[in-house]
Amino acid sequence: MKDNRYPEIEEEEGIGMCCEPSVEYGATGSGYANTLEAFNEDVVDVADTWDPGIGPYNMEELNARIDEAETFIEKAEQGDWSDWVTEAQSRANLYSKYPWLK
Repeated sequence: MKDNRYPEIEEEEGIGMCCEPSVEYGATGSGYANTLEAFNEDVVDVADTWDPGIGPYNMEELNARIDEAETFIEKAEQGDWSDWVTEAQSRANLYSKYPWLK
């Protein structure tokens, strides 16, 4: 097998090296939307009533979800896999629900 080696290049300090520009970036308009300068506190993009429905919404609900997950894990460690699905089953469920994923 042929050993391909890259040529060694002697670099001089400061020549060809990347560095910050000598002039600081100004906070001038970039023309792009959704930048800090275009942000307006009076404009609300998401309605206050919008709820993604995934929670948890408080610590009690979070702890309840953790307890439920730990229960399922303990049952699986004891040999009861009824609360679990295989990767193939999960993938089949996704493909039947969302055929465009195939």
